[in-house]
Amino acid sequence: MEEFYIFKNRLQETLELRSMTAADLAKLTGIQKSSLSRYLRGQNIPRGTAIAKMAAALDVTPSWLLGYDSPIKPTLPTPKPLIDMDKLTRTNKARLLAYYQALLDSQEK
Repeated sequence: MEEFYIFKNRLQETLELRSMTAADLAKLTGIQKSSLSRYLRGQNIPRGTAIAKMAAALDVTPSWLLGYDSPIKPTLPTPKPLIDMDKLTRTNKARLLAYYQALLDSQEK
C-alpha cells in the first residue's frame, strides 16, 4: 500500500535528520522496538496515539509524518502585541516606558 511506503520513508527520513535510531525513538515514546521495526519496513502503520508520540518525539507534525502535504514542523500562531505603541500618545508612551524601567530596576535589587 502506498500510505505504508510514504509513512516508512518519512519516518526513516526524520530519524536520519534527527540523528536518531529506532532504539532512541523507542525510549522516547515507549513504543516497542518490534513495532517500530515493522513501521520502518513498511509492514504496518501505527495508530493515532503512536503517531502522535512519534511526531512529538521527532518534532514534526503527525500529518506530515503520515504523508500529507503539510508543514513538517508544528507552527504556532504569531502572537499579537499586547499594546499598539503607535496608538499611544507621547505622554502615555513615556509613562509606559518609565513603568517598565521601574519594573526592571526593582528586579535588579
